[in-house]
Amino acid sequence: MKKIINSTALLLALFASCTSKKEEKAPNKSNQEILEAVSEVHAIGKITSAEDWAVVAAGAQGIIQKIMVGEGETVRAGQTLLMLEADNAQLDVAQAGTQLNSLKAEYNAQQQELNKARILAAEWKKKYETSKALFDKKAETEEKVNADYSTWQQNEASVKGLSQKLAALQAKMQEQNIQLRKTQNVNSDYQIKAARSGVLLDFAAKVGQMVTAAEELGKIYNLDSLIVQAEVDELFANDVKQGQQVQIFPLGRKDIYLNGKVAYVAPILSNKSILYETANEGEDRRVRQIKISIEDSKGWSVNAKVECIIQLK
Repeated sequence: MKKIINSTALLLALFASCTSKKEEKAPNKSNQEILEAVSEVHAIGKITSAEDWAVVAAGAQGIIQKIMVGEGETVRAGQTLLMLEADNAQLDVAQAGTQLNSLKAEYNAQQQELNKARILAAEWKKKYETSKALFDKKAETEEKVNADYSTWQQNEASVKGLSQKLAALQAKMQEQNIQLRKTQNVNSDYQIKAARSGVLLDFAAKVGQMVTAAEELGKIYNLDSLIVQAEVDELFANDVKQGQQVQIFPLGRKDIYLNGKVAYVAPILSNKSILYETANEGEDRRVRQIKISIEDSKGWSVNAKVECIIQLK
């Protein structure tokens, strides 16, 4: 029993001696040397559209009357997505249009009267010139010349008055046309249209729902061009450069991935964003925001959280 204990003690002493020697031989590396030895950097990111999304919002307060599209559908720029109840607005448009048409009809009638007055004034001018010529040859009386001149001048005054009335009507038509366009613009606020082409997402509108002006009802994404927005810890912020290769994995999985390339590196550090879900994750250090172009994003969901491995060397 004593020999066994002694043998065990001897083995432990030898093991401690070897461990001590190995620790003495292990070189002490500086922090700089450790960082220089790093060949890849991990970053947290999310899949997003390369272009900012377009917001679907109401231009006026009202009740949703009709919905033309559903969430997930592809829409084109200018397409009507839904309509609000706009009875009064439609009546205002109809009233403004009727008033404009009435002014146009009056303008056309006055234009015809002016044309007639001009013809009549031209005829009396010729009569006066004829009477004057005959009077100069002593073949016409002075009374007849004066009467023809007076009638001619009366017709010229009528032409001038009708011209002024026509100009006033034209100004009223222009003013009424502006009023019609204003009512049409107000009415168009009750028709919510797509600001751009893309896929309609986060669409929560329902028939009968009351909405306020500028209330967000959904977003339109361009899913033909996706990128990854990611954040690199400030410890490795200066090591990430444009053009570096990146492997992108769904968070928690390593069996599928995307290939990408660093396309943009922010010039400044910023606080961690909502990519980090817990309080501890967002408190320790700042980050450098980057954008990663990806080769083929088919089958990947927008806003999916991903892990990025950036190859430094």
